Amino acid sequence: MQLILNSISTAAVNLLVFSAIPFLWWFFRHRKETSFFRWLGFIKPKLNGKWWTLVVFSIIYYFFYTFDFTRWIPQETMDYLENSGSVSVNAFAGIGAAAILPALIENFIANGVAEEILYRGFLCKLFCHKLGTVKGILLQAALFGLMHNALYLLAGLQVGLWYHTLMFLFTGMAALLLGWLNEKIYNGSILPSILLHGAGNFISSMLTAFSFL
Repeated sequence: MQLILNSISTAAVNLLVFSAIPFLWWFFRHRKETSFFRWLGFIKPKLNGKWWTLVVFSIIYYFFYTFDFTRWIPQETMDYLENSGSVSVNAFAGIGAAAILPALIENFIANGVAEEILYRGFLCKLFCHKLGTVKGILLQAALFGLMHNALYLLAGLQVGLWYHTLMFLFTGMAALLLGWLNEKIYNGSILPSILLHGAGNFISSMLTAFSFL
């Protein structure tokens, strides 16, 4: 029960924190034009172009997401992270089915919805409007990667430059793919990236919970 309450708390805080700047920006600059949620991209997804582009994207995303970059990390660093309470997925380690509900809440709301609101709903669209689609997607991806570096630093995790570099590259690449999915393959809806982001994190949590990782 405590794990569920912790996940609800994390989801609520993340939603508030990640929505604050987008809401203020919309309120002062766009509230007379459209609703907040529509402005962010909470609209019905519509596939642009041919169906095969989604198939190709899915294959690329699958191979990227299933690639384990931690094989390039020294074992002592991985042991350190696995024993750290600061890494959220470790809260689900080895607890099996008890992790399903809290992981759903944390992965789909705290990560999927909250992070997508800020990065793909607000920053990506803002940068795409100002810089063009490709540059906008690349810039939000870089910021997304840097956010993960910053979270590790704020948590006081001593993982070294090599780990930070790989984490930046892989989380940034994930953000690039999610931004591309919304803005180039779909019609700007952020629902596809919310579902994909949440599902990817949830699968990772379940693998940890059932001791497959």
